[in-house]
Amino acid sequence: MLAPIKHLLSNYRVVLASGSPRRQELVKMLGLNAELCPSTFEENLNLADYNEFSDYIEATALGKAEEVFTRLSAEGDNKNLIVIAADTMVTLGKEIYGKPKDPEDAVRMLTNLSGTCNRVFSGVVLKHAQGVRKFTDTADVHFGQLLPEQIQNYVDSGDPLDKAGAYGVQGPGGALIHRIDGDFYCVMGLPLHRLCCELNKLFLEDLSS
Repeated sequence: MLAPIKHLLSNYRVVLASGSPRRQELVKMLGLNAELCPSTFEENLNLADYNEFSDYIEATALGKAEEVFTRLSAEGDNKNLIVIAADTMVTLGKEIYGKPKDPEDAVRMLTNLSGTCNRVFSGVVLKHAQGVRKFTDTADVHFGQLLPEQIQNYVDSGDPLDKAGAYGVQGPGGALIHRIDGDFYCVMGLPLHRLCCELNKLFLEDLSS
């Protein structure tokens, strides 16, 4: 997917504004030699200030990208710097399911998600010296009907405690899911197809002028 710009990528410093091993793994799958630089952006935006979930998630990703871009720019020339930032959230109806506060909160979330369809939003921002590209991808995740002991066993594994919605599609959490409508990698935290499309546009349109 990145073949049209492979010769251009080598001239740029690509930084992933994240400490997530899952997102790092996904970026490596694309053949991107991206550095990891976790953002210090405080994720405390008020959802009420945004009309859509997509606006909110993109604003959060933008905050991460701009913080890292500004910090790294202070160290030297940013002309060939590209920062990729992403944020993912799980929603059920009008409620956002972030990372659980504790195991009991994870049990609550998973109990509510059991037998329902939740929607995952992954917002991605590409920040560069000439501007920014941003987009949101969504996927609908259909949970199977879960028994209380299945939920408790999953929570006891520790796997859901650092994940939005208290589950991860990769690993043991994948067994909870009956079906996914949309990009699997959107649920994992970085929609690869759309990211590749936007990177191609970035190099062939934005940076070619």
